[in-house]
Amino acid sequence: MHNEQALKTNCALHQTDQEVSLRIVQQNFLFTICPVLASEVFLVSVVPVPCLEECFCHYSVNNDGNTMDCSHNNMTQLPDQVLPRSEHFIMTGNNLENLICPKRCALLGLTKLSLENNSVRTIDETFLKVLLVNGVSVNLSGNKINQVPLVLASTQLNGSIWLGHNPYECHCDMMWMQDWLLNATNVMDKALIKCGAGNYEGGQTASLCFY
Repeated sequence: MHNEQALKTNCALHQTDQEVSLRIVQQNFLFTICPVLASEVFLVSVVPVPCLEECFCHYSVNNDGNTMDCSHNNMTQLPDQVLPRSEHFIMTGNNLENLICPKRCALLGLTKLSLENNSVRTIDETFLKVLLVNGVSVNLSGNKINQVPLVLASTQLNGSIWLGHNPYECHCDMMWMQDWLLNATNVMDKALIKCGAGNYEGGQTASLCFY
């Protein structure tokens, strides 16, 4: 009798494990094909989705979109692949020096690119222009940019941009930047755009023309 009862208990536990495993499989499958429905069925606000090994990807019910977070990973370039339908791509706190898009880089559907606190010095003007023209907001604050690409002054920007806390060179060749900033409505941190090699507190903002 004891053995029979133990067998029934083990079978019940095994069945429970199978049910739990099946539920996990069903949950992960539903998250993959339809995050919105998955969040409603399983009552969660942040849903993990498949991602690159070094990043964390999730669907946020409140923000209604996918986020791919690759921050603070010592990465030196944008990854070749970005989570499809990502709306917010976070690369904060890495070691990017050059802002270029790899050959297989796909940013379709992106609305915000966070690149603050890297070491970006050079920028692919065409890449930046494509992003901003297509309504992507780009945060480049806290990098090592000393000159803003001239293309920004001649382009209709549909996305916002952050450019503060960078060591901009101050000379007469940069006067166009001062004129552009006076009228630019898409630059979100004008007060933080100053001249000087990292001396942000004492940086100059009144004029970009120095001799």
